[in-house]
Amino acid sequence: MRNAAMITGAAKAALALCALALAACGGDAPAGDGAVSPAAGEPAVAAQPGSSGATSTSSAAPQTVQAAGASAPLDTSTWILQPPFSAAGQEPFWRLEIVDGWFEFRRSGLRAIEEPLVQPSRESGADVFKAGALLVSIKPEACETEQGGKGDFTAKVTFDGVDFDGCAFGGAISTASQEASQVLDALGPIDACLAKLGQPALVTAVYPRQDGEQIALGLRAKNGQVYECATDAAGSSVAYLDAIEQGSQPAWMSRMRFLREGTVTTAPCPDAEEVRSTDKVIGRLLTKACKF
Repeated sequence: MRNAAMITGAAKAALALCALALAACGGDAPAGDGAVSPAAGEPAVAAQPGSSGATSTSSAAPQTVQAAGASAPLDTSTWILQPPFSAAGQEPFWRLEIVDGWFEFRRSGLRAIEEPLVQPSRESGADVFKAGALLVSIKPEACETEQGGKGDFTAKVTFDGVDFDGCAFGGAISTASQEASQVLDALGPIDACLAKLGQPALVTAVYPRQDGEQIALGLRAKNGQVYECATDAAGSSVAYLDAIEQGSQPAWMSRMRFLREGTVTTAPCPDAEEVRSTDKVIGRLLTKACKF
């Protein structure tokens, strides 16, 4: 609705009659000299669906989002964190995204769990989404990741009786998983260790050594033999490549299943996540169901 500015007396009455005549004909009121225009740099005022004509000048995020299979969009105006948002955590690596009206929950090496986005309830200061097999909680509390990243929202995803704790972040959603980002950052050390090993192998972990001066990898060959390899940060030289007794490796050495491009698997892996550097596929993150 546009407001008239500084209109008094007969002019006000004339304007009211004009507006009534237009309404009777189904027309819209014209934008005349008396209409209020948004100031430079400010968003236009628009009524939100389901708001009974209420207006909002906020440009933060859309006030509605369409959930998968829903007949009407969800009102997000009171959500703690406006969509789109994502969440992630470690030990084990996991991430949660909103994709086309679905919650998409991923864990390293496992198939994605997808449930339709739903309206949350407010419980103990948190937005709690009861979305099928997923219970998602977003709370406005400071959060810090193990890599040193900081955020203003904590996240918890409960699936199959297990809690996955992490941080939530608003804004655009990254298309690459956390494991894919780690692979891209460590491509030099990965190639150096695979060359030193001299046989095809899965990269099962990437982690820093000696305060970041070295990058270490977990490797698993086709025969099941596990190795730990370390290079300098740039991957220009291999510091060591040690075989590890099978079954004795710690759990954190099995965080991912990355296979460099060009290595053949025993069967097609349609659920594998492509890892790309610009437009080039450099490898794939395999699910546990995919045989190497």
